[in-house]
Amino acid sequence: MDKINAVTLLEGFRALVGHSPPPIQLQTNHSAQVTESSHSHTLNANITLVELLQALKKLQRNKATGLDGMKVEFILDVGELLHMPLLTTFNCFLAEGFPEALSTGVVHVFFKGGDASKFDNYKGITIGPILAKLFAMILDKRLSEWAEQHGLHAKGQVGFRKDYRTTDQLFILRTLIE
Repeated sequence: MDKINAVTLLEGFRALVGHSPPPIQLQTNHSAQVTESSHSHTLNANITLVELLQALKKLQRNKATGLDGMKVEFILDVGELLHMPLLTTFNCFLAEGFPEALSTGVVHVFFKGGDASKFDNYKGITIGPILAKLFAMILDKRLSEWAEQHGLHAKGQVGFRKDYRTTDQLFILRTLIE
């Protein structure tokens, strides 16, 4: 892949956001102890390089191109050149708000098989900008960890939680019935 000028990428991000991003302070981790008064600080703290790298590891190659025309492979193959511009941009989103240009998605409907006249035989997926997906992945992980640390999930909720399975719920239901 050709070398990409990080300054050019940052200028493109600035054009998307509409202004220069505020300076950021890198943080490598979050405090494990959170007090009631620091909830907002924890959730609104600058995105760290660690959080960005974790989200980048979860991106999957060979997926649909985003609405912005960007492929996941571009972000992954550029590597470290893109880390600081992404951090700066995402922290600007936190401070200034999420740009409307990244808030658009297109729903594509796919036929799964079976009777074509039945609605249940179709699956819809939303294609949006890759940068929006990456930003959402970081926020989702941060919010999930925060809710888990503070016991804010309902005790019976197992969907979308680490180390929980819906089969556990089936076991409980079956036991109760028997």
